[in-house]
Amino acid sequence: MKPTSVRPAYAGLRALERGLGQAKIMVALLGAGGQGLAERRRIAAVLDRSGIAAIVPEDELPDDMAPSLAEKALFSRNEVDLVFVNVESWGSAAEFAQFHENRRIAPKLRVLVPPEHHPLHGGDRGYLTDLYLSHLTEFGHVYAIDGRARVRLPSALDAIGLLSARQRQVKALGETTS
Repeated sequence: MKPTSVRPAYAGLRALERGLGQAKIMVALLGAGGQGLAERRRIAAVLDRSGIAAIVPEDELPDDMAPSLAEKALFSRNEVDLVFVNVESWGSAAEFAQFHENRRIAPKLRVLVPPEHHPLHGGDRGYLTDLYLSHLTEFGHVYAIDGRARVRLPSALDAIGLLSARQRQVKALGETTS
């Protein structure tokens, strides 16, 4: 028999489990057209089957509304919990840049990038990778995906040094959201 002092904790865990099954979230899936759009539709179907509402803007937004305006309005709403952008085209790079600057959307933004462009794993030092580093520093959500080659993993010193230096720049320029 379990000690009586543990029983309330187990009851609390059961309540959490029931609540998790009832929790509803909505996510948006952004990225390139063509094969990227087909992949996002497949991901949305899987998420929908698991009880997560997934929005693919090309399928949900009115054709007569400008996507840059409609997406901004929709993703700023409290009902949208996460916005995933797979940066794989000029259009998705523009979406990332637009939403990174929007203080209602940026905390929801989850950025998916090829490992060679990830600020910690890749060697690229271009403007877009620099913006990924800023987003990673401020919001912590830039993920390397679909790596087909070996990925460079930074040492703890390199990662901490890079992120700390960027945070200092963000703070010095008054750009922090916290």
